[in-house]
Amino acid sequence: MANPFASLEPALRAIADGAQVLPATGQAQEFLQRFDIDEYYDRIVTRDDRIIRGFQEAPSNRLYVSLEPLRRVDEHVFSYFVDGSVKTYFLGTAIVQDQSTPVMLGQAGAAGVAREDDGRVHVYKPPKREIIILADRAVLTDAVWRKLEALESDTGPFAIKILNTKDADYYADGGADGEHREKRSRAAHKANWRMRELEKETLRELLAEHERTGAWVVVDGGLGKEFKEKAFERGFVGVVKNFSKDQTFELTSRGQVTKFNLYELLAKLEVNQRTAVFGRDSGHVAFWYVRMREQKNLDYPLMGVVKVEIPNPRNELVDSNLIDRLSRALLAERSVCPHGKDARWHAHLYPIFLAEQVIKNGFFSEEVLRAGIKWPKLVTA
Repeated sequence: MANPFASLEPALRAIADGAQVLPATGQAQEFLQRFDIDEYYDRIVTRDDRIIRGFQEAPSNRLYVSLEPLRRVDEHVFSYFVDGSVKTYFLGTAIVQDQSTPVMLGQAGAAGVAREDDGRVHVYKPPKREIIILADRAVLTDAVWRKLEALESDTGPFAIKILNTKDADYYADGGADGEHREKRSRAAHKANWRMRELEKETLRELLAEHERTGAWVVVDGGLGKEFKEKAFERGFVGVVKNFSKDQTFELTSRGQVTKFNLYELLAKLEVNQRTAVFGRDSGHVAFWYVRMREQKNLDYPLMGVVKVEIPNPRNELVDSNLIDRLSRALLAERSVCPHGKDARWHAHLYPIFLAEQVIKNGFFSEEVLRAGIKWPKLVTA
């Protein structure tokens, strides 16, 4: 069998010719973030909205709204689902004079799945999949970097992308705790951001289906600054399974201000209920919480809850009837769950889980990476 990574050999040789390389033991080691990545990114997105005041909906003014699931056979609201996945691997350290950069490899992809009215689910289009080489452009010489960029390709079994880990993006630069400054971790954030861009491209295609048929799209994750374009003003919701817990709420009723934190808000949220709709990003994003599963069967009161976001470009009070409809349709998506296959099973929407599996099943295993990616023989530690 031919080496699937043969097209990456010139990239490794270019780096090895221009720098001293200390290879990773075993050639490739998967790099794992040491925290909940979804919650970390949601905390970045919401860092300017820690205190939430008032509701962003009308005519409802209730803090909790009871709902009945809206089954697909009654109304098929969500027909398209978008998710992505990424894995990053440490290949080695490139040293030029007194500077060094980790050389990382990423597998990133995004897929959209479509569901027919009879419940059949299929891949909407061939998923977007890339192999990414990540390194610090400032460490490598100009000649080496030009060789790397010349190897970028959209053909073959996967696209090849070269990314400078020092380039700014919302994920790599957004953290306030200093974790993102560690070089390997920054590269992993950069790969995650590229995955988000692939999800965005997939969502853009599916929103054309919304314009044509009226079918809504669900995308995994919240609505960050990447969705500021006019093309993303309607037709989809973002669902966050693991969200920031930093928000506090200040609500005024009859002249009295009541303050409470997110834990207090969600502890009283019962199954088949949603919260009121709130606003963030100066009201340009509307969000609320939906309890998908009963608390008594879960380990933690905040399990079984998803955070839902929709764009609100004109900072309006959103229609409570629309929020009810979307929430009811989401409740109906909980019926099948990947219990035992994913730690987030309690908040997973099954079609989102399927979209994620489409991408993951197309990734090369770590064993294939170890066998197929090797630094040139001329390199010594």
